[in-house]
Amino acid sequence: MRRGTQRGFTLIEIMITVAIIAILAAIAIPMFSKEKRKTDTGSETAAMFGELAIRQDQYKLENGFYLATAACPATTIPQGTDATSCITGSGAWVPLKVRLPRQKLICTYTTTIGTGTGATAPTGFTFTSPTGAWFYIVATCDADGVSSVNAQYFVSSVNSTIQKTNEGR
Repeated sequence: MRRGTQRGFTLIEIMITVAIIAILAAIAIPMFSKEKRKTDTGSETAAMFGELAIRQDQYKLENGFYLATAACPATTIPQGTDATSCITGSGAWVPLKVRLPRQKLICTYTTTIGTGTGATAPTGFTFTSPTGAWFYIVATCDADGVSSVNAQYFVSSVNSTIQKTNEGR
């Protein structure tokens, strides 16, 4: 009987391969998490901004002015906060007749209204108020659970393009 040469990997080769995979995973997982947060907050804010802007325009047609709203939901967590309280009882969005695109929201939404020029946007956003009535909506999102730096999104009645700061945070 003839003995053949044995084939296979040495323990050192396997350990080096596992170490390389671990290093790549340590780099890729945080990047994937950041992209997922950007996608989650981006899709939510686009849907909510669309809904709130439509409801603000409808409210103005019926009442002659836009409606300022306090932050709703009041606080959020990365898993989302149930926002039904915003559209029921004495919730901030009841007069607007808002229909939630999803029940749990990652962001809080605040609407600021005004008339005339000279208004300034929150820090990090650009806004030129028109001579007539206007509104802008700011979404503040704590998608990563670290509330020291939150992502913020901005849209106005003047410009429906969504402006972003700290996106993916």
